[in-house]
Amino acid sequence: MIRINILSHADYSGRIRKDEESSGLDHFARAIGRIRDQDPDHCLLLDAGDNISHLLWGDFIPEAIGLLKTDVFELGNHEFDRGEKDLEARIARFDGRTAVVCSNIVKKNDDSFVKGVKPYVLLNKGGIRYGILGLCTEYTPFMVAKPMIEPFKVLNSVQCARTYIPQMKNEGAEIIVVLTHFPFYPDHTGELFEVFDQIKDLHPDVVIGGHIPGDFAEVVDGCAITKAGFGGRSLGHVTICFDEEKREVVSKEAEIIDVMKEEEADPEITKILNEVLQPHLYYFEEAMAEVKEDIPMRLDFESEMGDLLSDAVREEFSADFAYFNCTSCGRFLSKGPLTRSSIAEAMGFNDFLYTSEYTGQDLYDLFEHIHYPERFGNNGNIMFSGLRVKMDHTKPAGQKVVWIRKENGEDVKPEETFTVVTSEYMSTGGNDTGDISGRVKWNNTGIRIHDALWSYFSRFKIIEGKKDGRYLFIGTPENDNSPW
Repeated sequence: MIRINILSHADYSGRIRKDEESSGLDHFARAIGRIRDQDPDHCLLLDAGDNISHLLWGDFIPEAIGLLKTDVFELGNHEFDRGEKDLEARIARFDGRTAVVCSNIVKKNDDSFVKGVKPYVLLNKGGIRYGILGLCTEYTPFMVAKPMIEPFKVLNSVQCARTYIPQMKNEGAEIIVVLTHFPFYPDHTGELFEVFDQIKDLHPDVVIGGHIPGDFAEVVDGCAITKAGFGGRSLGHVTICFDEEKREVVSKEAEIIDVMKEEEADPEITKILNEVLQPHLYYFEEAMAEVKEDIPMRLDFESEMGDLLSDAVREEFSADFAYFNCTSCGRFLSKGPLTRSSIAEAMGFNDFLYTSEYTGQDLYDLFEHIHYPERFGNNGNIMFSGLRVKMDHTKPAGQKVVWIRKENGEDVKPEETFTVVTSEYMSTGGNDTGDISGRVKWNNTGIRIHDALWSYFSRFKIIEGKKDGRYLFIGTPENDNSPW
């Protein structure tokens, strides 16, 4: 009997520095090494995506993945954030050390895969043949700025799996792993389980998910299913007992390894990290203000951090209304010095800011739009500034807005116009809001979100959070999957 260890993680998002939310690359590597060192020939490390396009340390991430000795990398939706050429260049920097897979996102013009990407890979390791299929969430086009995703189209995941799993088996794969960037939830709902229910008759041995925070490890219908990672906080660990003589899997187990408890670091990687980070720390660690106490974020309701960040951008542009997707944000702004680094972690994406004008009717439609249950389940809410809104979630979709009012208490009239500022992502229809943002012409200000936030916060000595009741709810949104 051979004991196989399959380690996995997703949404590492370039979090190579150790902080209260991340283990740091050197500690992460040490946690991996504790398992791998037991039997390197029978250990796989799989990355389920959202890693190589991180805004701060992204240029180093292909090397970081190589340092971890990652066997296979699956594209996540954020890999497409910077467009086709940038993605191809980053994949090329793997230099063949790590296989890159994704079977269900192809180029529109000729149905070819992203350069350097295969639909699946066959690995022969320690005398055992693995077939590893890559799948990315079908919701990707609604989570990437439209110009960046324009060259690509998304194929049906079930059809891809039903095509390639038998093909991998015919080519000799003895253990089948489906490596996905799919969301799913502990109650066995979400995209991963929707797809799994339609392919489990093909008997995959392992299915790995990602895309959202939270950990999961369970054997379901004979398949080991895991989701872990998010900033290097954890590792999914599947143990397979393989009968070498009969060439078959005898048993499977699944667990989560809490990497935040890893006290040791890999000294070689620590040395490399210091070389990468040190030249930039003076800039990112400069304190601009002091945060009086932790300022929390919510992805589904109004929050102190959401109000603060949207207020900051609206004030910088003297706009009537500012809004952003909540999923761009981290969990909180920490008490203590407010640095460029902490702002970048709080607002995780650094898009250019765009301005335009919405009518009052556009605003009513926007708030109705994001609260359709399926859309809300995929995206959570928006944070905004400049208005007060009341929603009634006991009403059916499309009839939830009770009122929208200006800060002076006047009702917003459908024919009025309002100046608007938002991110490039939302201006191009992010979070599936293209039906609203596509109605108007947008102007690129040439200013990025982080620059606007740095400018705003640098004028203050003390930063406090506030939740002023601008977003009132009757009941709660349907299909709320928000992790915080």
